[in-house]
Amino acid sequence: MSFARIRDALHAGLNTEALDLAREAIFESPEAAEPRYVAALASIRMGAITQAERWLAPIDRDRVGSRELAADIWSLSGRIAKERYAGVEAAACKPCHALTSIASYRRAFEISSAAYPAVNAATMAMLAGDELLARDLARQALSALAGDPDHWYHATAGEAKLLLGEIDAARRHYVEAHRLAGTRFGDIASMRRQLLLIGTDAARSLLDAIPAPRIVAFSGHMIDHPSRATPRFPAALEPKVASAICEKLASLGPSIGYAQAACGGDILFLEAMQAAGMQTNIVLPCAQGDFVEASVSFAGDEWRARFERVLRGATRVVLATEEAYLGDEVLFEHAANLIQGMAFLRARELSTQPLLLTVSEPQSAERTGGTAATAREWRSKGGAVENIDLAALRGENYAPRVSEHDQVAPAIAARAATPRSLKSLVFADIRGFSKLAERHTPEFASMFLHTCKLVLDSLDDSAVDANTRGDALFIVFERPHHAAEFAVRLLTALNALDWPAFGLPADTSVRVGLHAGPVYVVFDPVMSKTTFYGTHVNLAARLEPVVQPGHIFATEAFAASLVAEGEGRFQCDYIGAMPLAKRFGQARLYRVHT
Repeated sequence: MSFARIRDALHAGLNTEALDLAREAIFESPEAAEPRYVAALASIRMGAITQAERWLAPIDRDRVGSRELAADIWSLSGRIAKERYAGVEAAACKPCHALTSIASYRRAFEISSAAYPAVNAATMAMLAGDELLARDLARQALSALAGDPDHWYHATAGEAKLLLGEIDAARRHYVEAHRLAGTRFGDIASMRRQLLLIGTDAARSLLDAIPAPRIVAFSGHMIDHPSRATPRFPAALEPKVASAICEKLASLGPSIGYAQAACGGDILFLEAMQAAGMQTNIVLPCAQGDFVEASVSFAGDEWRARFERVLRGATRVVLATEEAYLGDEVLFEHAANLIQGMAFLRARELSTQPLLLTVSEPQSAERTGGTAATAREWRSKGGAVENIDLAALRGENYAPRVSEHDQVAPAIAARAATPRSLKSLVFADIRGFSKLAERHTPEFASMFLHTCKLVLDSLDDSAVDANTRGDALFIVFERPHHAAEFAVRLLTALNALDWPAFGLPADTSVRVGLHAGPVYVVFDPVMSKTTFYGTHVNLAARLEPVVQPGHIFATEAFAASLVAEGEGRFQCDYIGAMPLAKRFGQARLYRVHT
């Protein structure tokens, strides 16, 4: 197998695909170092530190032919130990990880003479309490800097100067690193995480030299429908609202925005963001044509044209569901949840705090997925909300009269004949089950199903439905955190089983896929019970086969919905866009753990 193909997958962020290709290459060439390195790098990018260590362990590092590859392997070992240092809470365990990291980075520096491993070794030496070594390595990192001074050049110089106590010089380098990084917000986040890892007062004082972008979730009222009884956002108010949004965004600085794209506040926000050159992420609740009909068309052709322009200018457009609207207001609730959760997830990745910006009439009645409900949910999670008050812009003392049209626009008022319901879906199976010898099947089935039942019975929040087939599970829960709790407990319970007793390898494990979305709840006359159908059930089923054994993968929709609940027990780490099974397209995936 061509190693270039594996590297290409890795560079494209297809970590799962790169890992699978690396496994094939290792099978073909067990002694080759490069596929093991790639497998380890893909694993650590997916948060699987122990698995990364296992991939690197068999490599004879003294016999790696390429100096560049050898340096990469040692640097990755340093990174793994650094991750262990940062993740462990027990102070007694930290020195061991720090020393391992220092030794690995120093070996990489000896091989490559590159500044990157030198400055990382210097930082870990400082954290280990060896100030003399930290200063010596910092000077070596500065001497090793070469080439065009890009943002990483200045970030490395800034970190080295910080370790040498030259704070003013460090600040100048970080300011320049931030300028050159531009919109490479992930790189800026890496710089900030390194300062936070160092953790000194001086390091924290430099965070303002490399500020993270503001993450802005937006929700706003639409332009008044022609039949609206009481004015709230009349068309004549548009210039004032647009000006207020631009003024607010200017005060926030570089930002990343998340919004729907309805006529009125949404489109005005997106236009202002895009005019300022900022990233915009648009979440549509349903198929685009249906959304336009429900939330744009009534305001006229100009708004439809503006809708199309902001979609063309968007960094990313997400369909919360690709299916028709069909009068289901729950689709708007799902989209609102995704916007909130995606904003919180992105803020975590970039080491910053999200903000909800609204354009609303504070006294307006709540409706499913609307601005008032979104603001209430956001505040319940401790999030900051800033509102542009429509009543204040109109210059009125406004006491709204509630009518049907005040709450729901006529295009949205119709109800679906068979409404969908938001559910959280779990698919799981045992990797390698197909290799189980026939004689072990009865005992395996008894053990496997008994374990699953014990886990289900241990939950405070029961499953809505549960189905099994062989080693496969399909479980439905009302809420994302219910599903996440089951997945974590199931993984723990099955990892404790004696797999060799059934003729399976000791590292046999379960793989679990999680997804959340609107599904149909129907009665199954064959099984005489309620069951669940729809595109989102199909998507969840296509996720589970690509999950790495021993892990829990979730779609972005699940991760965002989980975070939107304000449930802090679970961590969602982004691992990349992965192709789903059976040509079901790609999905952005997260690893879920506690």
